[in-house]
Amino acid sequence: MQLKSPPLPAAWIGFALLSAASFASMAACVRMASIELPQSEVVFFRNFIALLILLPLMQRNHVSLKTEHFRFHLLRAGAGLTAMYLYFYAINGLPLADALLLNYTSPIFIALFAVVWLKEQWTIARRIALAISLVGLALLFRPSAHLFSLPGLLGLASGAFAGLALTTVKRLSATENPVTIVVWFALISSAISALPMLWSFQWPGHEAWGWLLAVGLFGSLGQLGLTWAYQHAPITQVSPLGYSSLLFAGLIGFFAWQEIPGIPGLAGMLCIVVAGIIVARERPTPAPQPPSGVPVILTESEGEAQKDLL
Repeated sequence: MQLKSPPLPAAWIGFALLSAASFASMAACVRMASIELPQSEVVFFRNFIALLILLPLMQRNHVSLKTEHFRFHLLRAGAGLTAMYLYFYAINGLPLADALLLNYTSPIFIALFAVVWLKEQWTIARRIALAISLVGLALLFRPSAHLFSLPGLLGLASGAFAGLALTTVKRLSATENPVTIVVWFALISSAISALPMLWSFQWPGHEAWGWLLAVGLFGSLGQLGLTWAYQHAPITQVSPLGYSSLLFAGLIGFFAWQEIPGIPGLAGMLCIVVAGIIVARERPTPAPQPPSGVPVILTESEGEAQKDLL
């Protein structure tokens, strides 16, 4: 039996950082695509591109769309699509890093929904994380801050809806194939997000097509980076590095749009990141990712490998 050489110890870190940088780049491409196209159209193409990526995976794994929990798929799609609309709105109304940060509050909401809906324990770690996150939000939403605005509130709401969507995924994962879950989301989201285009469709120009394809490319690259990282390290180690997207988004925002955060904003950002890491380290939850991403799918063998790593 031939033994495979173990991966480099730091390889998974590079994959996780590649994923984080890709998600930040995807947010910037969404902003650029929205200059020419209506937001509803950008949302549709993001979902439709995800569907095109998922269909070959579904065929390869011989996965059926048969389900006994269609209402939960509808809830997951409704919450996820709402989060996506709100997140894209925040991207166009806030500094890039702030929009990403507000959406990355989703792990805190996941912890809350898991306690209320899934009857998980209200642990001390979750209480501490909630307290720290409230301090961070108070710093971010102080009356003199630019987040104290409609885009800021909607960006925070995107984190709440993303948390609800991911909690629903957790509920579905007990009985449904993971590929089935994400394909149903892509199908329902593509169908619903196509409706607004009946009144406001605008054929993308060459530049807009380029940005839309870049959104799909960076989104897919971000998911691949996470998958590769999960193959080489426990989820509890990979998850905290997901917040490095904020650093990449901050750099992109600075060089592209001269966006500079203030000290109170940085302090609030640090609180949100710390709270998210506390939740992630308590139990194996996926790394933070925007709702416009396609959730990472681990095969059965990769899932077993994760158990061994944990």
